[in-house]
Amino acid sequence: MKKIVMGIAALAMAASVFAVDFAARTVMEGSIAGGTIDIDGDKEKEGTLTFWNLSAKDQKDADALVVSVNNDNAGAKFQMWYKYDGTDPMNLGVRGANIWFKPIDMLKVTVGDVSLKTFGETLDYWKSPDGGDAATHQTWSWSGYSSIEGAGIALELTPVDGLWIAGGLVAKTGSDFAAIKFNSKDDETYASWGIDVKYGLAGVAGIPMNIAASYRDAGKDGVKIAAIGAEYGNRYGSGLYALFNARFRFENFSYSAVDSKVGAYGTSYTWKKKNALQAVAFDTMFRYKVEALEILGRFPVTLRTVQDVTANGKKASDYDFKNPSWMSYELKVIYALDGLNVYLDVENDTAVTFDKNFAETCLDMNVQPGITCNFGGAALDLGLKLDIPNKKGANLGWSVPFNVAIAF
Repeated sequence: MKKIVMGIAALAMAASVFAVDFAARTVMEGSIAGGTIDIDGDKEKEGTLTFWNLSAKDQKDADALVVSVNNDNAGAKFQMWYKYDGTDPMNLGVRGANIWFKPIDMLKVTVGDVSLKTFGETLDYWKSPDGGDAATHQTWSWSGYSSIEGAGIALELTPVDGLWIAGGLVAKTGSDFAAIKFNSKDDETYASWGIDVKYGLAGVAGIPMNIAASYRDAGKDGVKIAAIGAEYGNRYGSGLYALFNARFRFENFSYSAVDSKVGAYGTSYTWKKKNALQAVAFDTMFRYKVEALEILGRFPVTLRTVQDVTANGKKASDYDFKNPSWMSYELKVIYALDGLNVYLDVENDTAVTFDKNFAETCLDMNVQPGITCNFGGAALDLGLKLDIPNKKGANLGWSVPFNVAIAF
């Protein structure tokens, strides 16, 4: 009994010191109908029609349940999520947890799950290029760009108004924690780390612009990315907002090819180089809003490089690396009416490759007109999605996707 009373007293004391917040969100999405349409009259490729599909939705992007406690100098957050797949039971998982505190007013220390980034586009925040090749992008899809992400420690320093300096380290957890290890030369290792610097010019020059630089290192023999960028304007207000990030990707280079003209079975050559510049990725986005009209666009471009190193007198650039530069694009127009917004979204979410397939891949797009509105606390997004065929003889794909969410 004494322990119970002490526990209640401890909770009451914590509640008196911290502001406790609970946030939750449930999302359902799927397609009311869909199918394909034969647009060239080929009877062997007749269209199809299906009704009602409810997606197995990860409740991650806005976690199903977030518990946070905060005061002026300390706080904590605990995030939980589940995957809706119609089974019974559906397990609730933990996405992350962290604790932060300020030993001095200008310094914030976060321990646990940490995430650092300068700024990113607002149309689809997770679609940030990091210099990866087109083939990887087509099979792996996008992920948001951060200088550091994972379980570790992060420090954020604001020494003067407008200046933000942050750095973090992510490594193993448990008894074998080894962020940095120095043994023999071949066994040295270190964990993933990153650093960010951002400065706002509004207080100095009166210009609504932020400039930033960052560096991300995935550890020994891992990918390293140096980035610089700038953003202009109010990303959520009226007028023009524009974003530009340039990211330089360095990684260990290794490529093998066989010269079939040499010998009965050809001669194999292997080129290797450590920490070579593999790509420069440009993350670009703009937004313009005037009264009820809003126009948004993103046009990320990745320029892949060919490493001109030699092996046995042969240059790597003499061979076809099948690793073209590439880009993607999205343009969205939104118009606000009384009680709802109507929009048109045109997007290429695969990869437009800068090679002989440019025209074909450029036309591989989705066109979606739709509406968004609220019913009480429920937000509904309903559209008509058209998958435009980029090859002769292919059918036109279509669906009526929906997304309904409640946050509370």
